[in-house]
Amino acid sequence: MSYDPGEWSESLRKEYLLVIEGFFTVPLPLFSTTYRRAIKARTKVAEALSLIVRERRREYERGAKKNDMLAALLAGDDKFSDEQIVDFLVALLVAGYETTSTIMTLAVKFLTETPLALAQLKVGRWEMRGADFKMKGPSDGDDRFLSIFLIVNFHFQEEHEGIRAKKSESEALQWNDYKSMPFTQCVVNETLRVANIISGVFRRAMTDINIKGYTIPKGWRVFASFRAVHLDHNQFKDARTFNPWRWQSNSGVSCPGNVFTPFGGGPRLCPGYELARVELSVFLHHLVTRFSWEPAEEDKLVFFPTTRTQKRYPINVWRRNGSFS
Repeated sequence: MSYDPGEWSESLRKEYLLVIEGFFTVPLPLFSTTYRRAIKARTKVAEALSLIVRERRREYERGAKKNDMLAALLAGDDKFSDEQIVDFLVALLVAGYETTSTIMTLAVKFLTETPLALAQLKVGRWEMRGADFKMKGPSDGDDRFLSIFLIVNFHFQEEHEGIRAKKSESEALQWNDYKSMPFTQCVVNETLRVANIISGVFRRAMTDINIKGYTIPKGWRVFASFRAVHLDHNQFKDARTFNPWRWQSNSGVSCPGNVFTPFGGGPRLCPGYELARVELSVFLHHLVTRFSWEPAEEDKLVFFPTTRTQKRYPINVWRRNGSFS
């Protein structure tokens, strides 16, 4: 919308966070204060966006044009009404901002926070032979978890350092650079699988459907749980373990398209699925090549009402040259 961050956007952000908290709560205002706050916040967000849309429409009719998404909606052949544009903008905030920022946070968490590995790293010793890390500790079972933790970071940084070594300090990434991040894509897939930012989707039965002896009547709504499938040990070995290697082509494991569905599927496949993967890959590239970091405090992953960390996973970050921020 061509608005720089400021007091207006900060006020809108606070109301928007209340909207997010209302997801998956009991949709009864009398019994759920969270839901009631979310409804009021959604109204405030819509009112604020409506003012912007009306103002921009008047400017557009006077001939003023801007090169942003709102301008494209106003100039489109679909002739969207102000109400339709506002509804689209609110939905885009949920789909394009909250989900992407959360998956970025969790990718950093999964790559850096393994309490068992960190604990044994302090008391054990490890050695590297090529790309093979091995922890020498008191438990063979613990060895496996530390091995995963160390190899992820080794391969991940190696891949991105190789890309950065071919470029100048200010040179931007290109599409072919993104396509040369095979292990990063494994990390992205595994983060999406374990995190389940979108836990599932609702669908309405358009006709009576018989499944394994049960009948779903026409008109009923069904919640298809992505998390239940992604964390199913029958579909993914050690399903609750963060293991990016399961996605490598030489892993010997195949994954049907209807089993891994972090972006949905079919005609309702998320239109921004590739953009989300690019954003996450580019973010991780700059993070691992320019910065070092450590968790500022312990944090916990929660899945209700939406997937997030309780404290937003604070970290201490410093540039590779040693400056702290």
